[in-house]
Amino acid sequence: MASEELLAALRSDGEKKAAAIWQEAEAAAARLREEAADRREGRREECRQAEARAVAAETSTILAEAERTARKIRLAALAKLAERLQEVARRLLPRLRTADYPALFAWLVAELPPADWVSVRVNPADGELAAAAFPATRLVVDPAIAGGLEVLAEEGRIQVTNTLEKRLERAWPGLLPALLGDLENHA
Repeated sequence: MASEELLAALRSDGEKKAAAIWQEAEAAAARLREEAADRREGRREECRQAEARAVAAETSTILAEAERTARKIRLAALAKLAERLQEVARRLLPRLRTADYPALFAWLVAELPPADWVSVRVNPADGELAAAAFPATRLVVDPAIAGGLEVLAEEGRIQVTNTLEKRLERAWPGLLPALLGDLENHA
């Protein structure tokens, strides 16, 4: 009987040890499942963050490109508007030929440096004014000139252009911002 008791004791001890090993294995498996779940969740979070960074980077790139395109469109529109405004200003130059125009013409003549002018080019309507101001000078009429004059001296080596067109051209860089500002304020 002692051997049966010994076998029963060994069996009982083996079952206890097997149960303990089984419990340890179950606990280890549970810990490993939790660690795997934690790693999986950590990896998911890393992927979400990487995706968010990629989306933010792509969004930034798209917005920057859209801004560059919009800037190009605005600049092209401003250039076209500036060109149109300058053309309108050129077309309006003949309106400066009012009753006060003879005084304006005399003022433009007075700005010329002293020289032996051999030729004066003016608008056809300014022939008499030019002839009075430059009696010994060859008169050339040019309907392309809205007002003012262009003179030549020393066989054409010296040329002074004091036309309304040239004055507009020189003043245009200062006039354009003011015109654009006025248009923007009235829009």
